[in-house]
Amino acid sequence: MKSALKYGAVGVVALAGISLGALSAVGENGLDTWQSGKNHNKIIDIQNEGGDFSAEGAVDVAFFSNSAFQITSPSGIKIMLDPWRNDPSGAWGLWYRMDFPKAEVDIGLSSHAHFDHDAIGALEANMILDRMAGSFTLGDVKITGIADKHQCVAPGIIEWTEAVKQFESREMICPPDNARHFDNNIYLIETGGMKFLSWGDNRPEPPREVWDQIGDVDVIFVPVDGSRHILDYQQADSVVRKTGAKIAIPHHYLVPETTFFTSTLQPADEWVKTHDNTYLNAPNVSITKDDLRGKSGHVYYFGSHNMVTDGS
Repeated sequence: MKSALKYGAVGVVALAGISLGALSAVGENGLDTWQSGKNHNKIIDIQNEGGDFSAEGAVDVAFFSNSAFQITSPSGIKIMLDPWRNDPSGAWGLWYRMDFPKAEVDIGLSSHAHFDHDAIGALEANMILDRMAGSFTLGDVKITGIADKHQCVAPGIIEWTEAVKQFESREMICPPDNARHFDNNIYLIETGGMKFLSWGDNRPEPPREVWDQIGDVDVIFVPVDGSRHILDYQQADSVVRKTGAKIAIPHHYLVPETTFFTSTLQPADEWVKTHDNTYLNAPNVSITKDDLRGKSGHVYYFGSHNMVTDGS
Protein backbone atom coordinates (compact mmCIF):
# COMPACT_ATOMS: atom_id res chain seq x y z
CA MET A 1 0.00 0.00 0.00
CA LYS A 2 2.97 2.34 0.44
CA SER A 3 3.60 2.20 -3.30
CA ALA A 4 -0.06 2.88 -4.04
CA LEU A 5 -0.06 5.89 -1.75
CA LYS A 6 3.13 7.36 -3.20
CA TYR A 7 2.58 6.74 -6.89
CA GLY A 8 -1.17 6.26 -7.27
CA ALA A 9 -2.80 3.41 -9.18
CA VAL A 10 -1.20 4.30 -12.52
CA GLY A 11 2.24 4.47 -10.92
CA VAL A 12 1.78 1.09 -9.31
CA VAL A 13 0.81 -0.42 -12.63
CA ALA A 14 3.85 1.09 -14.32
CA LEU A 15 6.21 -0.06 -11.57
CA ALA A 16 4.89 -3.59 -11.71
CA GLY A 17 5.12 -3.70 -15.50
CA ILE A 18 1.46 -4.64 -15.82
CA SER A 19 -0.66 -3.97 -18.86
CA LEU A 20 -4.12 -2.70 -18.03
CA GLY A 21 -5.26 -4.22 -21.29
CA ALA A 22 -4.43 -7.67 -19.93
CA LEU A 23 -6.09 -7.31 -16.53
CA SER A 24 -8.83 -5.03 -15.32
CA ALA A 25 -8.41 -3.27 -11.97
CA VAL A 26 -12.18 -3.14 -11.63
CA GLY A 27 -13.04 -6.75 -12.44
CA GLU A 28 -16.44 -8.12 -11.49
CA ASN A 29 -18.16 -5.32 -9.61
CA GLY A 30 -21.62 -6.75 -9.13
CA LEU A 31 -23.75 -9.85 -8.96
CA ASP A 32 -24.63 -11.50 -12.27
CA THR A 33 -26.43 -14.46 -10.75
CA TRP A 34 -29.33 -14.08 -13.17
CA GLN A 35 -27.01 -15.12 -15.99
CA SER A 36 -26.08 -18.44 -14.40
CA GLY A 37 -27.19 -21.65 -16.04
CA LYS A 38 -26.92 -23.48 -12.71
CA ASN A 39 -29.64 -24.10 -10.14
CA HIS A 40 -29.97 -24.96 -6.46
CA ASN A 41 -31.40 -28.48 -6.79
CA LYS A 42 -28.57 -29.71 -4.55
CA ILE A 43 -29.72 -27.33 -1.81
CA ILE A 44 -33.25 -28.70 -2.03
CA ASP A 45 -31.89 -32.23 -1.59
CA ILE A 46 -29.81 -31.18 1.44
CA GLN A 47 -32.80 -29.32 2.85
CA ASN A 48 -34.92 -32.47 2.61
CA GLU A 49 -32.27 -34.88 3.88
CA GLY A 50 -31.08 -32.79 6.84
CA GLY A 51 -27.85 -33.56 8.67
CA ASP A 52 -25.92 -33.27 11.92
CA PHE A 53 -23.04 -30.80 12.19
CA SER A 54 -21.88 -32.47 15.43
CA ALA A 55 -21.37 -35.86 13.75
CA GLU A 56 -17.68 -36.60 13.31
CA GLY A 57 -16.23 -36.76 9.82
CA ALA A 58 -13.47 -35.49 7.56
CA VAL A 59 -13.53 -31.82 6.58
CA ASP A 60 -11.57 -30.65 3.53
CA VAL A 61 -9.89 -27.24 3.69
CA ALA A 62 -8.67 -25.80 0.38
CA PHE A 63 -6.63 -22.58 0.10
CA PHE A 64 -7.54 -20.19 -2.72
CA SER A 65 -4.83 -17.63 -1.80
CA ASN A 66 -5.04 -14.47 0.32
CA SER A 67 -7.89 -15.07 2.82
CA ALA A 68 -10.03 -17.33 0.63
CA PHE A 69 -10.65 -20.86 1.86
CA GLN A 70 -13.13 -23.47 0.72
CA ILE A 71 -14.43 -25.68 3.51
CA THR A 72 -16.21 -28.86 2.46
CA SER A 73 -18.34 -30.65 5.04
CA PRO A 74 -18.42 -34.46 5.35
CA SER A 75 -21.68 -34.52 3.36
CA GLY A 76 -20.18 -32.36 0.59
CA ILE A 77 -21.51 -28.87 1.37
CA LYS A 78 -18.99 -26.37 0.01
CA ILE A 79 -18.41 -23.02 1.75
CA MET A 80 -16.14 -20.31 0.31
CA LEU A 81 -14.69 -17.73 2.69
CA ASP A 82 -13.63 -14.26 1.53
CA PRO A 83 -12.99 -14.48 -2.23
CA TRP A 84 -10.80 -11.63 -3.51
CA ARG A 85 -10.69 -9.15 -6.40
CA ASN A 86 -8.64 -6.12 -7.40
CA ASP A 87 -9.70 -2.81 -5.91
CA PRO A 88 -12.55 -1.44 -8.07
CA SER A 89 -11.66 2.16 -7.12
CA GLY A 90 -8.09 1.79 -8.38
CA ALA A 91 -6.80 3.60 -5.28
CA TRP A 92 -4.71 0.66 -4.06
CA GLY A 93 -3.42 -0.44 -7.45
CA LEU A 94 -3.42 -4.01 -8.71
CA TRP A 95 -2.90 -6.69 -6.08
CA TYR A 96 -3.84 -9.83 -8.03
CA ARG A 97 -2.42 -11.35 -11.19
CA MET A 98 -5.71 -12.87 -12.25
CA ASP A 99 -9.43 -12.84 -11.53
CA PHE A 100 -10.83 -15.10 -8.83
CA PRO A 101 -11.91 -18.43 -10.37
CA LYS A 102 -15.63 -19.00 -10.88
CA ALA A 103 -15.72 -21.60 -8.12
CA GLU A 104 -18.94 -23.60 -7.71
CA VAL A 105 -19.93 -23.56 -4.05
CA ASP A 106 -23.08 -23.91 -2.01
CA ILE A 107 -22.44 -20.99 0.35
CA GLY A 108 -20.33 -17.87 -0.19
CA LEU A 109 -19.24 -15.88 2.86
CA SER A 110 -17.67 -12.42 3.07
CA SER A 111 -16.38 -11.09 6.39
CA HIS A 112 -16.20 -7.42 5.39
CA ALA A 113 -16.45 -4.94 2.53
CA HIS A 114 -12.82 -4.75 1.42
CA PHE A 115 -11.84 -5.73 -2.11
CA ASP A 116 -9.51 -8.50 -0.95
CA HIS A 117 -12.41 -10.22 0.85
CA ASP A 118 -15.68 -9.40 -0.91
CA ALA A 119 -15.65 -10.82 -4.46
CA ILE A 120 -18.91 -12.64 -3.89
CA GLY A 121 -19.95 -11.81 -7.45
CA ALA A 122 -17.10 -14.00 -8.70
CA LEU A 123 -18.61 -17.15 -7.19
CA GLU A 124 -20.99 -19.63 -8.78
CA ALA A 125 -22.79 -19.89 -5.45
CA ASN A 126 -26.15 -21.32 -4.48
CA MET A 127 -26.41 -18.69 -1.75
CA ILE A 128 -24.48 -15.71 -0.36
CA LEU A 129 -24.13 -14.78 3.32
CA ASP A 130 -22.50 -11.36 3.21
CA ARG A 131 -21.28 -9.95 6.55
CA MET A 132 -23.78 -12.20 8.30
CA ALA A 133 -24.49 -12.00 12.04
CA GLY A 134 -26.55 -14.66 13.79
CA SER A 135 -26.88 -18.37 13.11
CA PHE A 136 -27.54 -20.37 9.97
CA THR A 137 -27.94 -24.16 9.73
CA LEU A 138 -28.16 -26.36 6.65
CA GLY A 139 -27.53 -30.08 6.46
CA ASP A 140 -24.38 -30.92 8.42
CA VAL A 141 -23.21 -27.29 8.66
CA LYS A 142 -23.87 -24.58 11.23
CA ILE A 143 -22.53 -21.08 10.65
CA THR A 144 -22.51 -18.42 13.36
CA GLY A 145 -21.63 -14.87 12.38
CA ILE A 146 -20.32 -12.61 15.13
CA ALA A 147 -20.36 -8.89 14.36
CA ASP A 148 -17.31 -6.93 15.50
CA LYS A 149 -14.77 -4.49 14.03
CA HIS A 150 -11.86 -4.53 11.58
CA GLN A 151 -8.32 -3.87 12.78
CA CYS A 152 -7.98 -0.06 12.63
CA VAL A 153 -4.42 0.50 13.85
CA ALA A 154 -1.79 -0.85 11.46
CA PRO A 155 0.68 -2.77 13.66
CA GLY A 156 3.31 -3.47 11.01
CA ILE A 157 5.80 -1.84 8.67
CA ILE A 158 3.24 -0.14 6.37
CA GLU A 159 0.93 2.45 7.95
CA TRP A 160 -1.97 1.65 5.64
CA THR A 161 -4.51 2.98 8.13
CA GLU A 162 -3.02 6.47 7.67
CA ALA A 163 -3.55 6.10 3.94
CA VAL A 164 -7.21 5.21 4.56
CA LYS A 165 -7.63 8.37 6.61
CA GLN A 166 -6.18 10.46 3.77
CA PHE A 167 -8.33 8.80 1.12
CA GLU A 168 -11.50 9.32 3.17
CA SER A 169 -10.57 12.70 4.67
CA ARG A 170 -11.29 11.28 8.10
CA GLU A 171 -9.33 11.65 11.33
CA MET A 172 -10.97 8.65 12.97
CA ILE A 173 -11.52 5.25 11.36
CA CYS A 174 -11.78 3.25 14.59
CA PRO A 175 -15.12 2.35 16.25
CA PRO A 176 -17.61 3.61 17.08
CA ASP A 177 -17.12 6.21 14.32
CA ASN A 178 -15.84 3.82 11.64
CA ALA A 179 -17.26 3.65 8.13
CA ARG A 180 -19.03 0.49 6.93
CA HIS A 181 -15.89 -1.11 5.50
CA PHE A 182 -14.30 -1.18 8.96
CA ASP A 183 -17.02 -3.47 10.23
CA ASN A 184 -15.91 -7.12 10.32
CA ASN A 185 -17.76 -10.35 10.98
CA ILE A 186 -16.05 -13.36 12.51
CA TYR A 187 -17.44 -16.70 11.31
CA LEU A 188 -17.68 -19.84 13.42
CA ILE A 189 -18.32 -22.84 11.18
CA GLU A 190 -19.29 -26.12 12.82
CA THR A 191 -19.14 -29.32 10.82
CA GLY A 192 -17.59 -32.79 11.13
CA GLY A 193 -17.85 -32.49 14.92
CA MET A 194 -15.32 -29.62 14.86
CA LYS A 195 -15.34 -25.83 15.11
CA PHE A 196 -13.56 -23.74 12.47
CA LEU A 197 -13.10 -20.02 13.15
CA SER A 198 -12.49 -17.45 10.41
CA TRP A 199 -11.04 -14.31 12.04
CA GLY A 200 -11.25 -12.24 8.85
CA ASP A 201 -9.43 -8.94 9.50
CA ASN A 202 -10.85 -8.48 12.97
CA ARG A 203 -9.21 -6.37 15.65
CA PRO A 204 -7.07 -8.41 18.07
CA GLU A 205 -8.92 -7.41 21.24
CA PRO A 206 -12.68 -7.58 20.74
CA PRO A 207 -14.92 -7.11 23.79
CA ARG A 208 -15.56 -9.92 26.24
CA GLU A 209 -18.95 -10.80 24.77
CA VAL A 210 -17.31 -11.65 21.43
CA TRP A 211 -14.92 -14.08 23.11
CA ASP A 212 -17.89 -15.60 24.95
CA GLN A 213 -19.70 -16.23 21.66
CA ILE A 214 -16.59 -17.76 20.10
CA GLY A 215 -15.79 -20.15 22.94
CA ASP A 216 -13.17 -22.83 22.32
CA VAL A 217 -12.46 -23.73 18.70
CA ASP A 218 -10.52 -26.48 16.95
CA VAL A 219 -9.14 -24.71 13.87
CA ILE A 220 -8.58 -20.98 13.39
CA PHE A 221 -7.77 -19.03 10.22
CA VAL A 222 -5.56 -16.18 11.48
CA PRO A 223 -4.35 -13.17 9.41
CA VAL A 224 -0.59 -12.95 9.86
CA ASP A 225 2.31 -12.18 7.51
CA GLY A 226 5.86 -10.89 7.60
CA SER A 227 4.75 -7.27 7.18
CA ARG A 228 2.32 -7.62 10.12
CA HIS A 229 -0.36 -6.11 7.88
CA ILE A 230 -3.40 -7.00 10.03
CA LEU A 231 -2.04 -8.62 13.20
CA ASP A 232 1.51 -8.54 14.51
CA TYR A 233 3.04 -11.76 15.78
CA GLN A 234 2.12 -11.17 19.42
CA GLN A 235 -1.46 -10.32 18.51
CA ALA A 236 -1.77 -13.40 16.33
CA ASP A 237 -0.37 -15.57 19.13
CA SER A 238 -2.84 -14.07 21.59
CA VAL A 239 -5.83 -14.70 19.32
CA VAL A 240 -4.80 -18.34 18.76
CA ARG A 241 -4.21 -18.86 22.47
CA LYS A 242 -7.51 -17.28 23.58
CA THR A 243 -9.53 -19.44 21.20
CA GLY A 244 -7.79 -22.60 22.36
CA ALA A 245 -7.29 -23.63 18.72
CA LYS A 246 -5.51 -26.92 18.16
CA ILE A 247 -4.59 -25.95 14.59
CA ALA A 248 -3.87 -22.43 13.29
CA ILE A 249 -3.87 -21.72 9.54
CA PRO A 250 -2.30 -18.40 8.43
CA HIS A 251 -3.90 -16.26 5.74
CA HIS A 252 -3.57 -12.73 4.34
CA TYR A 253 0.08 -13.29 3.40
CA LEU A 254 1.94 -12.96 0.11
CA VAL A 255 1.48 -15.73 -2.45
CA PRO A 256 3.68 -14.53 -5.35
CA GLU A 257 1.96 -16.87 -7.80
CA THR A 258 -1.33 -14.95 -7.40
CA THR A 259 -0.44 -11.66 -5.72
CA PHE A 260 1.84 -8.78 -6.72
CA PHE A 261 4.44 -7.38 -4.33
CA THR A 262 2.60 -4.04 -4.68
CA SER A 263 0.19 -5.48 -2.08
CA THR A 264 3.06 -4.94 0.43
CA LEU A 265 2.24 -8.33 1.94
CA GLN A 266 5.03 -10.75 2.82
CA PRO A 267 5.12 -14.53 3.38
CA ALA A 268 4.24 -15.86 6.83
CA ASP A 269 7.25 -18.18 7.25
CA GLU A 270 8.88 -16.15 10.01
CA TRP A 271 5.82 -16.46 12.25
CA VAL A 272 5.17 -20.07 11.26
CA LYS A 273 8.68 -21.15 12.31
CA THR A 274 8.13 -19.88 15.87
CA HIS A 275 5.48 -22.59 16.36
CA ASP A 276 5.13 -26.33 16.00
CA ASN A 277 4.26 -26.52 12.34
CA THR A 278 3.45 -28.60 9.31
CA TYR A 279 4.38 -27.25 5.88
CA LEU A 280 1.64 -28.64 3.66
CA ASN A 281 2.66 -29.97 0.23
CA ALA A 282 -0.70 -29.46 -1.48
CA PRO A 283 -3.34 -26.69 -1.74
CA ASN A 284 -5.83 -28.65 0.35
CA VAL A 285 -5.83 -30.78 3.49
CA SER A 286 -8.34 -33.11 5.14
CA ILE A 287 -8.88 -32.60 8.88
CA THR A 288 -10.56 -34.99 11.31
CA LYS A 289 -10.95 -35.07 15.09
CA ASP A 290 -8.04 -37.52 15.22
CA ASP A 291 -5.78 -34.89 13.64
CA LEU A 292 -6.45 -32.54 16.55
CA ARG A 293 -5.22 -34.85 19.29
CA GLY A 294 -2.08 -33.69 21.05
CA LYS A 295 -2.02 -30.34 19.23
CA SER A 296 -2.15 -26.84 20.70
CA GLY A 297 -1.67 -23.93 18.32
CA HIS A 298 0.01 -26.20 15.77
CA VAL A 299 0.39 -24.31 12.49
CA TYR A 300 -0.68 -25.76 9.15
CA TYR A 301 0.95 -23.61 6.45
CA PHE A 302 -0.06 -23.78 2.81
CA GLY A 303 2.73 -21.40 1.73
CA SER A 304 2.42 -20.88 -2.02
CA HIS A 305 0.26 -23.95 -2.57
CA ASN A 306 -3.15 -22.67 -3.66
CA MET A 307 -6.11 -23.90 -5.70
CA VAL A 308 -5.94 -20.99 -8.15
CA THR A 309 -2.56 -21.81 -9.69
CA ASP A 310 -1.84 -25.41 -8.71
CA GLY A 311 -5.20 -26.87 -7.74
CA SER A 312 -6.93 -29.54 -9.77
